[in-house]
Amino acid sequence: AGMTKEEKAVVSTQSTGESNPKVPWTDLRYLFGEIMYGGHITDDWDRRLCKTYLEEYMKPEMLEGDLLLAPGFNIPGSMDYQSYHNYLDEELPPESPYLYGLHPNAEIGFLTMTSEHLFRTVLEMQPRDGASAGAAGMTKEEKVKGLLDEITERLPEEFNIQEMLGRTEDRTPYTVVALQECERMNTLTSEMKRSLKELDLGLKGELTISNEMEATMNALFLDKVPDNWTARAYPSLLPLGVWFADLQLRSKELEAWVTDFTLPNVVWLAGFFNPQSF
Repeated sequence: AGMTKEEKAVVSTQSTGESNPKVPWTDLRYLFGEIMYGGHITDDWDRRLCKTYLEEYMKPEMLEGDLLLAPGFNIPGSMDYQSYHNYLDEELPPESPYLYGLHPNAEIGFLTMTSEHLFRTVLEMQPRDGASAGAAGMTKEEKVKGLLDEITERLPEEFNIQEMLGRTEDRTPYTVVALQECERMNTLTSEMKRSLKELDLGLKGELTISNEMEATMNALFLDKVPDNWTARAYPSLLPLGVWFADLQLRSKELEAWVTDFTLPNVVWLAGFFNPQSF
């Protein structure tokens, strides 16, 4: 019930017992990929993946012993259940990027990310109260206050959008892109100023430390970009120090462009909030 004409035809062919010296690989792949197992796959992309695996592994080489399940790993012959276990334990190559069709550099990237995550976790687990710092170094609040003052002092000035609009007689598409980028930069720097000012007042005891202020303080202490900044910024995975230096470069690029709105000879597309708009 519920079978298509193609499915009924395949089942009928296999059930009639017609003599055929060749293994009907196409029919078998259809049985497994569309009826027996594939019929339970609801996602189209998962079904496509299943069919791709079947086309790769269910073919004549499977019975001839020439099929590689992985680089350096031949398909096992006919054996009992325990022998299959022994074969996997003894013959399966050690895990490496080659087994997944990846470049060896993929393992370097994975190990780098794992190490960074490990050290960041260790850093986050360190005591952060003032008593634990002692005479060995600055307390968490002192470190955050120093970083807060440095960022506030070096934060780019906001662009005067109204003054810029008064200077633009001919609003070309490139001019509109420049104005939009300046507005986005103003939104980001304005949020940075606001959150840093509130945190400064909180550290001085003039405001109660809110959850948002505490999250900002923890991010600054761990050299991370606060979430409320990330939500208004461009996509980036850089730590806070490098991220802020990159922000200054982006702001200078916009300043040079909007001086007379002459399109630069070289445009830093990656420095835009929305590169697709250019």
